[in-house]
Amino acid sequence: MRSPRADDYAEKVNSILDAGAARFAKFGYPSVKMEEIAEACKIKKSTLYHYFPTKDDLLYAIIDEHMNSILNGVEEVVGRNGKPEQVFLQLLEVYTLKSSQSRRRHIVSINDLKFLPPKYQRSVLERQKRVVTAIASALHRLNDAYPRELLKFYAMLLIGMLNWTDVWYQSSGPVKPAELCERIARLFITEFRPPGPAKDHRG
Repeated sequence: MRSPRADDYAEKVNSILDAGAARFAKFGYPSVKMEEIAEACKIKKSTLYHYFPTKDDLLYAIIDEHMNSILNGVEEVVGRNGKPEQVFLQLLEVYTLKSSQSRRRHIVSINDLKFLPPKYQRSVLERQKRVVTAIASALHRLNDAYPRELLKFYAMLLIGMLNWTDVWYQSSGPVKPAELCERIARLFITEFRPPGPAKDHRG
């Protein structure tokens, strides 16, 4: 029979995830030791291992939580009714919001996924595919006549743009988050906007 969880279980787990994400994002996963994370959390190493038996378990928990947050947010927006252009802008807003709220975890998810054992990578990659599928669906709604074979290409292009932007973008700079999303949306909406009727230039 399992012993009941302590009242502060969730708080301690979140503290460990924050400390792990901070050090992994700054120094890279291979360079960080579990005792360093324990020291950052002001707990014993044995306590840390009680919550996360291995460093791989901790890395997976960081990426798993962040990936679920991104996926749930994206799929919820894509499932909404509304004008395709509005839904697409909302999609960009929720993706950038989720990544900015957990910036260090987002960076760890981008940089350190390759260090996870295959059994963990498969789970994350499946959810990444679902994010791509959801974004491709939103692009398809912008123009349902657009070549389907290019939808995944543009979905991946958008994710790459958003992920890389998060590395250098500062919300305190001259371009605010809402404007950033509008500018990115404009690029894709312009590409996917159905062509208007051909003009007759004859005199």
